[in-house]
Amino acid sequence: MAKDYIQTDITSVQQSVEQANGLANAHYIDPAVFAEESEAVLKATWAGLAVGADVPNPGDAKPIQFLGMPLLLIRDKDGDLRVFENICRHRGMQLVHEAKTIEGAIRCPYHSWCYSTKGKLVSTPHVGGAGHNTHPSIVKDDLGLNEVRSYVWRDVVFINISGDAPDFTEVHADLIARWSEFDCSLYHGGADSRFELELTANYKLAVENYCESYHLPWVHPGLNSYSRLEDHYNIVEYGKFSGQGTLVYRQFKAEDGSAAFPDFPNLSEKWNEG
Repeated sequence: MAKDYIQTDITSVQQSVEQANGLANAHYIDPAVFAEESEAVLKATWAGLAVGADVPNPGDAKPIQFLGMPLLLIRDKDGDLRVFENICRHRGMQLVHEAKTIEGAIRCPYHSWCYSTKGKLVSTPHVGGAGHNTHPSIVKDDLGLNEVRSYVWRDVVFINISGDAPDFTEVHADLIARWSEFDCSLYHGGADSRFELELTANYKLAVENYCESYHLPWVHPGLNSYSRLEDHYNIVEYGKFSGQGTLVYRQFKAEDGSAAFPDFPNLSEKWNEG
C-alpha cells in the first residue's frame, strides 16, 4: 500500500504548479510510508549528519542516531573525519554512549574488544579462553568496525548509508559550483556555540519550512519587521537543490556605523541579485 501512495502522489506533485497537488497525508504520518521513504531517499543518497566542528580534535568522538541507527562520528588520530556504525562486531553492544575523547582505543564495555580510531580491531582479550587473547577463527582484519560512506563538504558531514549513491561531487556538482566563490565552512560554530531543536514533525515539513518565507508575517512577526517577506528570494534548481536567500542583512550597522555583516571579498555581481 505504501508503494501505491508514492507512485500516485509523486505523479500528482510533478505536474505544473497550476495542476499539481501536495503529497497525501500518508507521507507525513504513516510509519510504513516513512519507512519506505527512508530506504528510497534518506539512505539511498547523501544525507547531512553533523558538522566537523562537533569533533574538532584527533580522538574526539560523538555518538549520533540516524533513522534509528547508532552511528559514531569520530576524528581519527591523523585528523581525518570518519563515520562508523557504533556497534561492536562481537555481540552488537553500543560502543560509545556520550561525546568523549578517545585516549587510546575504542573499547567495547561488554567484552572489552578494542578498536583503533580508524576502525581496526586491535585487541580481543580472553577470546580464546582465560589468558588467551587470540583464536584461530577470529581474523582481526575481517572484524573492524563497519564504516559508513561519508563526505565532508564545507565542514558539513554527509553520509550515504546504502553505499552505492554516485559520488557526492557528482550528485551535487551544481551546488558546489554555486558556492565555489566562498572559502569558508557553511557552519561556523562548535560544540560550545550551537543550539539544537527537537522537532516533533516529519522531516519534509521541517525542510519545507526553511525553504520559504511565506509564513514570516504571521509566525515570526518580529523577524518579519526587519527581514520581511518581500526581502527574500527563492533558490530553486529542480531535482537538485532549493532554498531561499535575502539581501536585507547588508543594511544592518554596528554601533560604530560599520557593516554588522560585511560582505565576503571578491564576490561576483551575481550575489547582488535576488
